[in-house]
Amino acid sequence: MKSMDIDKVVNFPFQLLVNRDAIALVEAEWCLKALEALNSQGKLTPLGKPMAHYPMSPRHSRMLLTVIQIMRKAKGYARANLVLGYAVAAAPALSLPNPFVMQFEGNHVSNDGLDQVEKTHSTVTDAIVDKQKKLKKKKLKETAKVSRAKFSHLSSDALTVAYVLQCFELSGSPVEFCNENLMHLKTLEEMSKLRKQLLQLVFNQSTIGVLNEEFSWPHGTMEDTEHAWKVSSDKHPLLLNEEEFLGQSICAGWADRVAKRTIAISVSSEGDRKAKAAWYQACMVKETVFLPRWSSVSNSAPEFLVYSELLHTKRPYMHGVTTVKPDWLVKYAAPLCSFSAPLSDPKPYYEPLADQVFCWVIPTFGPHL
Repeated sequence: MKSMDIDKVVNFPFQLLVNRDAIALVEAEWCLKALEALNSQGKLTPLGKPMAHYPMSPRHSRMLLTVIQIMRKAKGYARANLVLGYAVAAAPALSLPNPFVMQFEGNHVSNDGLDQVEKTHSTVTDAIVDKQKKLKKKKLKETAKVSRAKFSHLSSDALTVAYVLQCFELSGSPVEFCNENLMHLKTLEEMSKLRKQLLQLVFNQSTIGVLNEEFSWPHGTMEDTEHAWKVSSDKHPLLLNEEEFLGQSICAGWADRVAKRTIAISVSSEGDRKAKAAWYQACMVKETVFLPRWSSVSNSAPEFLVYSELLHTKRPYMHGVTTVKPDWLVKYAAPLCSFSAPLSDPKPYYEPLADQVFCWVIPTFGPHL
């Protein structure tokens, strides 16, 4: 609606606009400002205009446009199409449910995803059947743990799932792949369809000429990207600098969902037996949030991260987590950054090479960081 020059969306004569809808509109506009799609006056920015052409969530369009901007600066980079392929795959990874079978975590073990126990002879006691079930659950829990470790990407849950999706599409038998690795077949099929649609959309926007050159892909065609995506690898194929390219783009799309670590590891109460989770303070949420131990990022428990959503069980847990660096927040989330007046200690200093005076300040990010 902003792209249609409707400045005050809240005042638009919607047929059935109740109070909670008006609040949601205000929150949506605030989110667009955090993503730098709107300026402080509520007008579309040069970045917001191409975001409006993408028929998807502004978070995902911000992520894709950011990776295009980054890779345009990497002229002649030979693996650029692989980076784009992973960025496109990260979009469904951050939109759809986790493809890993997760019901083996914690005390609340579900029978979903388990094969039905074969009918036993009437003389077999209930105790034996119960023991068989427990042994089968234990084996499946171990298989699930091995599967997550095999695909795990230590800096990002989204890139972990993107790698799973790549391996799924390259597997000769998707059903067998899911059975061996305890994955949800329907979820991965849906992710695969969405990935292909988004890739087509990215190149359609570039070819029809609605985007500025700054937001058009310069490293080849859609077929080039698909070819790079379809090269199999026994381990995660991304290089460290490519992980950072993708981490920055994810940071840009979820800039208002930043969290900072407060306690590295917490041993929970008896009610959460043996569960461990790092404690975090989110920039937009007052309460403490937690990094679940099954996250790919849990072993490193980085100082800063972004998450795609909060799910409340016994605690508010972050899902879709990606490690970010503090300087990325200044670069991609400037509207949420604020700085104190220059500090007297340490004192400002002159840098002759830059011919500038530099000073120290105290930064804050959002209402709670």
